[in-house]
This record gives sequence, structure tokens and C-alpha cells, in this order.
Amino acid sequence: MKVIIQRYINKPFVIAIVLLLVALKVLDLVFPLNLTKLTDSATVVTDRNGELLRAFSNQDYIWRFQVEQTSVSRHYIDALLTYEDRYFYYHPGINPLALLRAFWQGITSGKIVSGGSTLTMQLARLLHPHDKSLVGKSQQMLRALQLEWHFDKSQILDMYLNLAPFGGVIEGVEAASLTYFDKQSRHLTQAEAALLAVLPQAPSRYRPDRYPDNAKKARNKLLDRMAEYSVWSQQQVEELKQLPVYADYFTQPQIAPLLSRRLRQPQQSQIETFIDKSLQQRLAFLTKQHATQLGDEISAAVMVMDGLNGEVLSYIGSADFYSKPRKGQVDMITAIRSPGSTLKPFVYADAIEAGLIHENSLLLDIPVVSGDYSPQNFSGGYAGAVSAKQALLKSLNIPVLQVINHGSIKSLTAKLENAGLTLNWPEYAEANQALVLGGVGTRLESLVQVYSSLLNQGMAVTPRFNQNQPLETRFAMQAGVAWIMQNILRQQQTDWQFEQQQIATSAIGWKTGTSYDYRDAWVIGFSGKYIIGVWVGRADAQPVFDNSGAQNALPLFMQIAKQLESDFKPNKPTSVSQALTCWPSGKTLQTTEAHNCLVQQPSWLYNLQAPPSMNHHTADFNEQLNIDYWIEPNGQRAYASCATTQAKKVSQAVFPKSLDIWLPTQWRRANLLPKLSEHCDNLMASNSELLITSVQDESRFIRRNSTDTIQLELVTNEPNQVVFWFLNGQPVKDDKLILQKAGQYNLVALAQSGASDKVNFSVE
Repeated sequence: MKVIIQRYINKPFVIAIVLLLVALKVLDLVFPLNLTKLTDSATVVTDRNGELLRAFSNQDYIWRFQVEQTSVSRHYIDALLTYEDRYFYYHPGINPLALLRAFWQGITSGKIVSGGSTLTMQLARLLHPHDKSLVGKSQQMLRALQLEWHFDKSQILDMYLNLAPFGGVIEGVEAASLTYFDKQSRHLTQAEAALLAVLPQAPSRYRPDRYPDNAKKARNKLLDRMAEYSVWSQQQVEELKQLPVYADYFTQPQIAPLLSRRLRQPQQSQIETFIDKSLQQRLAFLTKQHATQLGDEISAAVMVMDGLNGEVLSYIGSADFYSKPRKGQVDMITAIRSPGSTLKPFVYADAIEAGLIHENSLLLDIPVVSGDYSPQNFSGGYAGAVSAKQALLKSLNIPVLQVINHGSIKSLTAKLENAGLTLNWPEYAEANQALVLGGVGTRLESLVQVYSSLLNQGMAVTPRFNQNQPLETRFAMQAGVAWIMQNILRQQQTDWQFEQQQIATSAIGWKTGTSYDYRDAWVIGFSGKYIIGVWVGRADAQPVFDNSGAQNALPLFMQIAKQLESDFKPNKPTSVSQALTCWPSGKTLQTTEAHNCLVQQPSWLYNLQAPPSMNHHTADFNEQLNIDYWIEPNGQRAYASCATTQAKKVSQAVFPKSLDIWLPTQWRRANLLPKLSEHCDNLMASNSELLITSVQDESRFIRRNSTDTIQLELVTNEPNQVVFWFLNGQPVKDDKLILQKAGQYNLVALAQSGASDKVNFSVE
């Protein structure tokens, strides 16, 4: 046996083979394959179903998209192998028979008829370009063998699919399919697949959008071969040959362009997002249409997120990505802007959780003055006695400041930031009450995040843009409080015509917001399980006339909510129960004497908490909600200092004195309390009401002509008291009014004691 082995080892051809293999190994080490093209691909951003949203060319401006044969139409694979290399899976990279056939055809015809190259050889030339010469061909063959040595057939086919030239900067079947047919290669028809299979042979001559006749001839030649080798039936081929060649040169899509730009990472060929392409396109159209109606420089931003798992289904950072006047390439979802009143729900939530209020606690919407500071409502008027729920739904400023002043603004701010809310305060400023009046900066994205806590048992969900982001939640409030707040926001009162829009009002809830000088109009809310954030304004932060949340953002929000109809509602936690609560006490009916419960309201309570009404005060005067007095036998009222021995002490619930002029007649103190006894006449002066004496209620002032002015003195029956004056909700600095415009006017006088009076008059 050893003799036989020794005999063969000594054979010259065996030695030659060994030397050849050694030489090839040395060449492989000295001249490794250049595979940089395979890693230098364009970046593709897709939606949740793999549909293309946007693509970015590589650093050489080549459109080359990574794809595997399993994601390419089988029609194309069959056409490619039949046309280019029928024995691809059987040869070692070089097909000697094909080379001999090409050589013979060249000799007999006097010109090159075919190159005899296999797919592996074509890939070798794409990786290592060479000139058309014998040396170049030899190099190509060696590189083909090298490829087959290192990679299996499936890998080699994938490489070719990604590098095949289709003309100009278009490389690979995926880029070609998107460019000429505006579809991914997985969706190619037989006719389209046949056309793309022949296109690399002569990209400039067969380009279908320019030379459809040439392209059709080349395609039909391949189709004939498909029938010849029985890959496709003759009948199929005849039918396909009748189809015209139709193609265009489509630019790369720009769907969710700002999100795509945001997520793009170096050396990352594919980014799969949670975006719903169909929804994104519909909402982008609605957003652009809405902004166009508002003005040439108006932009808008929309973000839709699943409030339970954080998946972002739609991301529209601007109204028109291509618009210079709208500054369409500025992403307003990440921009820092004033949130207006959108944070008010979290003030009330914090107070409910702390046991300071419940949803129907009595709050005062009346003029308030503290030094030079006089907060006002957006509408400029006052509502008087309101519940916390009403104050939130009407977005009143004065009641929410009452609530926030009873709590800890720093604690609330820390809680919001912990829940993921971005808060940018002015330089050197600390957290303060301006939080609820738009005096801080935040982002649409983080507003959407904290609002998700209302649907998700009090846990805010971090927005997730792609599969690489894990589900992350942050505590915002207790589950019971979250349920109460979302239930309140479902009860919005508005002039919006729900029936015309066919929206079930119980499925949606929202909060509007408007920043200073109408720069930002907001609506943050929900439809079913989806959180919707809408912003409208100018990207350069310039003021926009009458750009309020209710007027400019709410209509777009409603259109979006209609696209997301859902009957999802959070389950009510066991910590929430309903009970009758009373005004003015604020407590439950069970803990309030019946004659002291002037108003009964069903209220949702958190942990059975029904705290008494807040101790409202004006200046240093504490408002009393209960008055003790004595009843004389004749039914008249007396005080301890003037009551007779027959009088009996009683107690009567009353509303704060400063509310009196805003209350219905039957709730005013004069009607709740009996007539004062004649024995107490000397106390009348100290208990007199504040009255405006210079202007009578329902007065009419008529000017002789439109240029005349009306001058009115500001006088009350209490000349020694400090009185603050308000005209149509605005503070009056002087001691007289000078009016030139016709219209209806509301004049309010507010004393430091809490007493107040108001009159209405008109100027004609």
C-alpha cells in the first residue's frame, strides 16, 4: 500500500496540483477580495410592514439597497438564472463549456457574441473592475474561483442581486425595482422581472423610461428563452410578450422624511420603524391641506402613538417637507416650544392624588390681584363658581393657579420630568406657577409621552420608533387618578360638529393649548388607545394672528381622530368610586348636613377622598364657607353681640363672599341669610356690600358721533377701601374710564376684603 501511495505522490501532475493549490492560497492571501461595496449600501427606512418610507444614498451617491434573494420575486430569480447562468449551481465559478462556446462564436462570427461569463465571474468584475483583455479575463476567472472558495452559491447570488448595474447610480435589483416601477422587488411581475433581468446587459440602451422599444425587444428575447427551457409555459410567454413596456424614473420616496433623517445611523443599511405607511400618507395629506388653508408660512406637526406600547404609527414633523416658506425641514416634533395650557390636566391630577381636591371641588374664577400681578383667562372674562372639572374643560387660568398655589410646584415639576416630560425654563429661572400658563418650553414628543399615562394606568410610555427600542414606562400618577383625568377629558364641550364628522365623542378626549402671542396652537389627546399630538404655528416662532388651539389645531385633531376610531377605554380601577358631593363644603352628602348642601353633584372620587373646599382668600381676608348666627323668635337674624336671650344659635353654609355677584340669586348671601334684626342695626355699616355707584347696571351711553369718547368715574360706596377695577376682564390702572369704541362692557370692582360688585353697560 505504501508503495502505491509513494508511486502516486511522485507523479508530476499531483505535484503540480499541490503547487497550484498552494499558489492559489498565497494569491488569496496576497490579493484578498475587496468586499467594501457590499457594506457601502444606501440606508433604507421602512414601515412596520417592510414598505419603503425613505432611502439615503451611500457616501458615493449610489442607490444600492441591501436585499436577500428570499425577499426578491421568484420570477426575477428564475429569469436571471435562465438568461445569465443556467448552470450557476453546478459550476465552480467558471463554466468551461460556456467559455468554449463564446470563443467559437467569436471566431466564426468575427465579433464577440457572448462573454461566456458566469454570474460569479460577473460578480468578480463588479468587485474588481478590469479592462477587456486576456489578462483582465484571466483575473476575472481567478477572482470567480476565489469567490466560490470563500462563499456558497446562496451568498454569491445575494451579492450579485445587490451589485448588478442598472444604469447610472442605480445598483442592485431592489434599487432598480423602486426606480423604474416604484415597488419593492418582492412585488415584481413576470414581465417586470424579465425586463430587469436583461437590463444590466446594456443599461443605457435598454433603459425602459427612455428606450421602451429596445427594452421590449430585449425582454421578449429573454421571454423566448424562458419558454425554450420550459421555465415558463409557452402560453404564458406569448401573453407576456403582448404587454407593453411601461416604466418611469421614480425618485426615491419621501414618506416620514424627518423621522427617517432622525433615525439614520452610519453603516446601518436598514431601519424598520413602527410607522404605518398608509396612515402616514393620509395624515400627511390632511396636515398639508390644513396648513395650506391657514397661510403660506404656517407649518404643523402631528404625532400618533399607541398609548399602551409606545409604538409611533405616524410622525409628521412639518406640514410640507419641501416648502421653504414653511421651513418644512425643521422638525417641530422635537422643537422646544411653549405648551400653553396643555399641562393643566397634570396640575389637577397631582392635587387629586394629594387629597387637595376632587373633580367637583369648588374653585373660584374671579378677578385676583396680588401686587402688580393679575392673572387672566384666555377669554378675558370670569365664570365665578366652577368645579375643578369645569375649570379644566374650559381651560381657566385663575382656578388652576388656586390649585397649584396649594400644592408644591417643585414636586409637580419633578414628577412630570420623571414621567419623561422635557421642561426648558428660561435662564436662571426655577420651577414656578408659569408651568401651567406656557412659561416653560417643551416638545410635542414628550407631551405625547406624558399624556399616554392617562390611558396606561398612570404609567407614561416612552415613544418607540423602531424594533430596537424596548418598551419603557415611567410613573406619572396613580392609576385611579389617571382614570378620572381621562374621563374628564372625554367630556369636552365644544362647537365642533361631531355628527358631521361621525366621531363618537366618548372615544376621544383632548386638551387644547395656546401660547403667548398665538405662536403655538396645540391639541394633545386620544382616540381609543392612540395618543394624538397636534401643533400648528410658524417654525420660526413668529406670532400668528388668532392662532389658538381651539381654532387652528382642534379641526386637524378631529380629522386625525376620525382616522383612528376605536372603542378602547381604560378599565376603571377599584380605587375609583362615585358619590354625591356638596357645594360649598366640597365634602360628600353623607358627611354634610342636608340643609348645608346647597348643590349636589355626582363625583368620581379617588380612594374615597372628598376633601373640604379650599380655603380661598383675597389678600389677607379668609373666605368663610359657614356662618354661625342667632335666630330670633320672629325669624330675624342676630349676632352674639345683639341677640336676645330667646335667640337660638344656627349655622348656614354660604359661598365665599367674593363670589356673590357671580352666583345665581338664590345662592347669594342676602337670600340665604334671614333679614338682620333691628337690634343689630348698628352692625349694618360694617356688613354692607360693595356697590359701584358711578355706573348703573344695564346703562346705555350714546355718543354724538364715532369720534366722541365716553368718560366714566370709578366710584364705589366704600371710598376708604382699596378697590381693584376690571373692564372686560382686564385690569384698569386709572380712576376713570375713557371709552371710544362701541360695544358691550363688563365692569367689576373688587375690594381687598373680598367684597365685589359688577355692572354691565353699553356704548353706542
